[in-house]
Amino acid sequence: MDINQSNEVYGRITRIINQLRMERKSITIFKVVELTGLEPSVVFQYFYEKGLLRGK
Repeated sequence: MDINQSNEVYGRITRIINQLRMERKSITIFKVVELTGLEPSVVFQYFYEKGLLRGK
């Protein structure tokens, strides 16, 4: 699935991430998937494109 910035999916993910940041909660792919109800692969693609993935 191609995500572009005018897409509704992009907006949903962005809103959830901003909400989690305001609440000072951890932002994980799993939490965003749970709150948006989207496919994990779509959320992973968003995180990958935005450089939000962090390894340990």
